[in-house]
Amino acid sequence: MTIKNLKVENVRGIGQLSIGSNILKNRPNILVAPNGFGKTSIATAFKCAADQTSIKLEDEDRHHHDDNKKAIIELELKENGSSSKLSVTEQAHSNDIRKHFDVHVVFDLRRIKAHSRNFGGFSRAEAKMVIDPIVICKKVNRANSPYKISEIKRAFGKHKTALPNIADSLFQSHDFVMRSPECWQYVDALIKTRKWNQIENVRKQLSDYSGSTDDGLSHVATAVNDLFVNIPEAKGLLSIVEATTKLCGVEAFLSIWQMLTLAKSARDALKCYLEWLRYSEIKQSLKDGLNDLNTSWKIPSLKETKGNLVVEMPDPTHISNGQRDVLLLLSLLHIARYNLVKSRAILIVDEVFDYLDDANLTVAQYYISQLIEDYKRQGRSIYTIILTHLNPSFFQNYVFSNQNTIYLENGTAYDSIDAMKKLIGARSQDGCDEALKKDISKYLVHFYSGDYDFAEKLKSISGIRSSWGKNGKFQGFLRDEFGKYSSDQPYDPLAICAVTRRSIEELAFSQISEQPDADEFFNTHKTGPKLDWAVQRGAVVPETHYLLRVIFDDGLHWNPNRDNTIPIVAKLANPIIKKMIVEVVNECMGSG
Repeated sequence: MTIKNLKVENVRGIGQLSIGSNILKNRPNILVAPNGFGKTSIATAFKCAADQTSIKLEDEDRHHHDDNKKAIIELELKENGSSSKLSVTEQAHSNDIRKHFDVHVVFDLRRIKAHSRNFGGFSRAEAKMVIDPIVICKKVNRANSPYKISEIKRAFGKHKTALPNIADSLFQSHDFVMRSPECWQYVDALIKTRKWNQIENVRKQLSDYSGSTDDGLSHVATAVNDLFVNIPEAKGLLSIVEATTKLCGVEAFLSIWQMLTLAKSARDALKCYLEWLRYSEIKQSLKDGLNDLNTSWKIPSLKETKGNLVVEMPDPTHISNGQRDVLLLLSLLHIARYNLVKSRAILIVDEVFDYLDDANLTVAQYYISQLIEDYKRQGRSIYTIILTHLNPSFFQNYVFSNQNTIYLENGTAYDSIDAMKKLIGARSQDGCDEALKKDISKYLVHFYSGDYDFAEKLKSISGIRSSWGKNGKFQGFLRDEFGKYSSDQPYDPLAICAVTRRSIEELAFSQISEQPDADEFFNTHKTGPKLDWAVQRGAVVPETHYLLRVIFDDGLHWNPNRDNTIPIVAKLANPIIKKMIVEVVNECMGSG
């Protein structure tokens, strides 16, 4: 199943948002948008709907604080070629999403605590970052197993040696234990009289069989298969057993029969035992993870206190920011592991990654990957949505092997024309003539003050406007696109990158153009060294010009294996960056 579209309305800064890109199961879905876009509004919408029958919004989370603007979340799903929609609104009992998905939101738990100190009759207010104890889950008391295979065998009858010991095959399986909460919807249905009788009939066929046990197992194989085909709850329980153990066919049936027999006679005891096993798995996993991160003298503690399993974090001032954030993420993901019990889950991670250093960013990805791998191995689906302002295309430490990157700043209306893409792409194209690559770089992508004409050579690259090889033609195209950009019309993003770079270089060159060796400026490769060369000869280059390199360098070094345009548009849309670019280009045009 794929989430084809996600719509959020009237939550915090979002009036209406529709994400039309596929959100894929069991893969990291990285949703990238600049600060101020509304990423936290997306997380808030899901947080206010998780474990609720409707969206429960505080006034501060309403769009424009307007009670008349009602919140909604809508998912469009696609599975096996058919589409469906699920939604939740503020209307009571409207949460269709909850029926099909568990939802959990991971967000920053840090807060600022203010206190005052007295100094000689004067008080001074101070603020300190604190992290309250993190409640992972309710404490589960130790419970004994109600399973006694000797008693089960006596109840089974003949061929009892065929019974697998579910104390090993089920109760010692980490994956089965983690999925055990799902089993009860099927177990409770199957122990009702009509369906239980159908199950018992198959068991009796085996126990009444007069031949060998092996022949008896073959004898009931067809009946077992028919049972799983005709009873949906039996099929559902079988799917969990097969996904989490090595059991299948008749052996799986015999394990399920034992579990149902236990549920009929000791349901509460069995449920308590499975809950304790699951709780123990979560607790041990978290304990191991905290120990792995124990690299300082101040360590977190894992405690059972006041009826809860709690992580008490060290004073944030006594550990590094990166260690603090990773400890937080580890704890919060274990809350998710405990709370997410359905076969499908949506996990929202809100900007937890954005301020980690390289090593801790890798650790955070490891934790996310582990969670996703657990879901895949257990036969479950998790839709992990990571909200961030960091573009994975330009951060080498985003190393998820199968990440699905979605840019929320929609740049469709601002796509570059094919001719511009091919011009920039030719610079890194293996089959392109090296001399032509140098001409494109020297005369078009960088500033050049002299005359040139290589239009005939440009014709060798299909799809490029060969007229750009004539002096002034490319500059005219760039001026036109800049006019669109500065007046808020759809524009060519790569053209804006080019006109920005050329303008910065021209402003530097104009200050040293009368010097005897000025032409060496054009033989210097890359903008940074060009600017440094001019500065050494007396040019004054504002820091702003150096800062803008991150914009045009990304755009003018084309990578065919990544989405180049949309990330650039997101940066060009930033009002401060736009102001910087407009000032630079206007200054250049004015001086020209």
